[in-house]
Amino acid sequence: MLTVGMLLKVKTKTLQDVFGEVVYEIVETGLPAREPHRKGINDWVKVVMLGGSGPSARKGIVIYDSEEDIQQWIKDGIVQILPASKKAEVVAYYEALESQKGVPTASSAGKGIET
Repeated sequence: MLTVGMLLKVKTKTLQDVFGEVVYEIVETGLPAREPHRKGINDWVKVVMLGGSGPSARKGIVIYDSEEDIQQWIKDGIVQILPASKKAEVVAYYEALESQKGVPTASSAGKGIET
């Protein structure tokens, strides 16, 4: 069960096949599904990106998806759950990357946020 405040660390494949990671904070759960064939199901989740290391990462972007999809990505190893207590660390880490013009250096590449 996903809850408000959880952080989701997502492995990404972005522009020009560059791999990175992004971290989202869950801000709403139980939203109505948007697919017409899933009418009446309330399992959509609203997340806000805290930051990321890939070229497509955009702090503050809002994404909606189903809890069902997110749970599958967790099983597949694409998404990891981080405790809400890591939010300050996550924000500081990505702000430091952004201050380096948004491009991870060789010394920071691969380090990411520890799970």
